[in-house]
Amino acid sequence: MLKKAFKKNLIAGLLVTIPASLTYMVLSFVITSVDRAMAPVVRGIFGPRGLRLVEEWQVPGMGFLTLFLFIVAVGLFGTNFIGKKIVALGEKFLHKIPVVRVIYTSIKKVVDTISMTETANFQKMVLITYPRAPLKILGIVCCDTPGEIQDASGEKMLNVFVPTSPNPTTGFLFMVPEKDAVAMKMSVEEGLKMIISFGMANQEHHDTAKLEKN
Repeated sequence: MLKKAFKKNLIAGLLVTIPASLTYMVLSFVITSVDRAMAPVVRGIFGPRGLRLVEEWQVPGMGFLTLFLFIVAVGLFGTNFIGKKIVALGEKFLHKIPVVRVIYTSIKKVVDTISMTETANFQKMVLITYPRAPLKILGIVCCDTPGEIQDASGEKMLNVFVPTSPNPTTGFLFMVPEKDAVAMKMSVEEGLKMIISFGMANQEHHDTAKLEKN
């Protein structure tokens, strides 16, 4: 009995400490790495004396904060008329460089895919049959299928993006008849969490809701 209780408490302790420890290690590594990389920028802003003061007071995350403010400033610049023109010219230049073009385009597509989940471009989660009945898979409705494909099918079609698990930035695009797509009540964010976590995130939400109901 004592052995069973000890084993239970040990497992419970590991379930709490391991995620917390790994989160701390990852954040510590990221913040330290960014601080080290941004040290020349911080030195340029505050000067050598200001940098020594920061180091003496041991303020972690100063480089991270500087990078964050820099990104916000770039965002403000990139959203005005002149900034948009400069960004467009920069992208046009990068697209002319063979190796850089492939890397930049790939990364930009990933970023655009992630950012689109925060907009109305990704409308709702649906359940479709794939690769055969009775197997089902979650997909995200992007929009109505336009043009020639819609006309050739003779019925209303939906463009459904099916993300892969656990990396939702890659996947497949299916043109699915609207009648064969079962609309889900979950949001796109909840659906992506479910895909990334192999369905465990949705199970936790269900268990929490069940406990609150009881």
